[in-house]
Amino acid sequence: MTGAGERNQRAAFQRNAAVRSPLGGKTAEAWQPLFTCWASVRWGTSAERRAAAGEQAVQTATFRVLASTDARGVLVTDRIVHNGLNWDITDIVPIGGPAPRKIEFTATASRN
Repeated sequence: MTGAGERNQRAAFQRNAAVRSPLGGKTAEAWQPLFTCWASVRWGTSAERRAAAGEQAVQTATFRVLASTDARGVLVTDRIVHNGLNWDITDIVPIGGPAPRKIEFTATASRN
């Protein structure tokens, strides 16, 4: 169980609002803020960090937040901005049965 004191880091959720140009091409990314909340952040395991460092310098993390109306609306196409990095959401898991009290977002960030 994650207590309120463990949710001690701010996470900003964003959605790409890019639209297609009149000629059908996609315009540049246009990330718009959805909401910001307190999160508990768990970094990838040391084995995951070693593998990432040897491959592409990709960091993984899991963000656990309260299951608010905003958090329930997050999609895997959205992203999280945290610690100066943009985190691409790869998995969303509601925690706590049919009426989840928390939601866990697994995400990756490239360090390029």
